[in-house]
Amino acid sequence: MKSIFQLFIKGGIPVTAPVNTEISVPVNHITGRTVPVLLCMSVTVAAAAAMITEGLIMAMQALSTYSGLPGMSRDLDEHDLLVLLIPVIVTLAIAVLFRYAGEKVQQLLRPVQSILSINAGIPLGLEGPMADLPLVVAGQVKKGGAREKQILAAAAMTGGITFLFGSPLAAIALIIELLMVELTWIGITAVILAGGTGMLLHYWLTGSDPVFMMPEVTMAGVPALLGYTVTGLLVGLVAVLAKKMLNGIGNLFRMLPFDKLWWPVIGAIITGIVGYFSPEILGAGYEHIDSLLLGQVTLQFLIVMAVGKLLLMSITVGSGIPGGTIAPLLVSGGALGLFVTFLLQFMFPGVQLNFALAALVGMTAMFAGGNRVLPAAIFFAIETTHVTNALLPVICGCTAAYLVVFLLAKKKVAQPAVLPEKIS
Repeated sequence: MKSIFQLFIKGGIPVTAPVNTEISVPVNHITGRTVPVLLCMSVTVAAAAAMITEGLIMAMQALSTYSGLPGMSRDLDEHDLLVLLIPVIVTLAIAVLFRYAGEKVQQLLRPVQSILSINAGIPLGLEGPMADLPLVVAGQVKKGGAREKQILAAAAMTGGITFLFGSPLAAIALIIELLMVELTWIGITAVILAGGTGMLLHYWLTGSDPVFMMPEVTMAGVPALLGYTVTGLLVGLVAVLAKKMLNGIGNLFRMLPFDKLWWPVIGAIITGIVGYFSPEILGAGYEHIDSLLLGQVTLQFLIVMAVGKLLLMSITVGSGIPGGTIAPLLVSGGALGLFVTFLLQFMFPGVQLNFALAALVGMTAMFAGGNRVLPAAIFFAIETTHVTNALLPVICGCTAAYLVVFLLAKKKVAQPAVLPEKIS
């Protein structure tokens, strides 16, 4: 059963390519004298990751950016040539640089590539480089065992993601679900300390306001909970299709008759063309989450985000452009959740469905079904909005989506494999 569970998690849409595609390292013995040092280092790297995240956000707010951030609006015009050209120019420049760089330099530049691509309008999230950077850095460290490196990398990821979203429980659950299936008390303690450190810095530097604005809602009744459960089921089906679409597009790119180094350029060209006609689809889309939760959307916007965001995310990820998938899944899921709830409300006018709750259920159900994480998605909904009355609808929707994906996913018992001695 554990093998099936591990394979199920690793078969989801990756949060960022190295995170839930890495082979687990062996649990080497960590001596008692090194434990306090390791835990102190976990706090340090978590604080460093949080400060790097703050620096990136400040830089993106100061510069003309094509990637929206939480609480930051964009105003991109249709048929703007810069919207078309910027992703292509940035991606082409990176490809040329990688063409003449060695393999080790390419590994080190990968998080930089991710950050530059996202800032140029590639529809992926900042949580990608926040998870990618610690693994890359840990792979370059010569001292220490494989387990210590993995724990420190997990702590840094937890601190960065916590700071970005103000959600320590979601970040801790996400890292444990994706990276640390073989649980140890040292690893769990390290990521808990890292989550607390990231949240402390989040409060200190950005305040205690929720990351995503959402109106207060009342407790949902049983008929409404059934409606949100149906929404979760349908979003789960779309999450299954999204994974198949991502795999199919990846296979199409592998059929191209030239080096994979240039695949991201093709992905950027497609992104630029789509952005030329629909600029709102560019970037991570964090700023659209508030619009979805507040109901400030049109039917056309819902269709574009529900379909276009998933398609463009699949193309960019399939082309090899690094970045996070949480943000595009949230936006697409929120749009889909609202659209489904509109239909349910039309079919059953006697059931009182809340559209803000519908958007939140859709977001987190797509997060749960797409990335194949359940507690992390539920915690994320409450921590980023501070709306506790949303807990039960979110549990219903996320659980329904997760079960649909689990039942429909192809699961095979994993064969024993020779595990590497260190993170490469």
